Amino acid sequence: MSDARHSPPSRDDLSTEENLSGPAAAQKIADMVKAGNSCFFCTLSLSSQLHARPMTVTEVEDGGALWFFNEVDSLKNVELDRDPRVTLFFKDGDNGGHLKLDGTATLVTDPATIHRLWSPKLRAWFTEGEDDPRISLLRVDPISGEYWDNRHGAAMAGIKMLFGAIVGKRVDEGVHGNLTL
Repeated sequence: MSDARHSPPSRDDLSTEENLSGPAAAQKIADMVKAGNSCFFCTLSLSSQLHARPMTVTEVEDGGALWFFNEVDSLKNVELDRDPRVTLFFKDGDNGGHLKLDGTATLVTDPATIHRLWSPKLRAWFTEGEDDPRISLLRVDPISGEYWDNRHGAAMAGIKMLFGAIVGKRVDEGVHGNLTL
């Protein structure tokens, strides 16, 4: 007879499933990106390998679209011209949430949109300011995604993990769900 104390807990014992779609999914994206706005921006390289690089989100629109500043002559643009599909990976600190988004990217060079999204800190990359001819934007429209979110914030998640390590027991792992836009 099996001893239940030594059986691994099922996923249902440790986390809550909460799948979101439409406006609720877009709001979850906005909330999680706000908490940690840097991500790994992944494209398919010219040799069909995954090519990841860190990037920072400039804005998340109400419908879930994300905006990034980018150099017009970057390798990303060459890769996206060949295949506009992207995957973005976000992580909020050591004990925060995780977010994976799949979508398509579009290159935008509209001066009005660049002006609307411009921030003086971008001068570190675009030294001529918002009129720098090297500026382009990438708009990513998510199609689907997946998230893992703790229920009580990063500090409480850290305390719970420490408690679990001390007593040798797995603790509540928060909320997991799929996103559909």
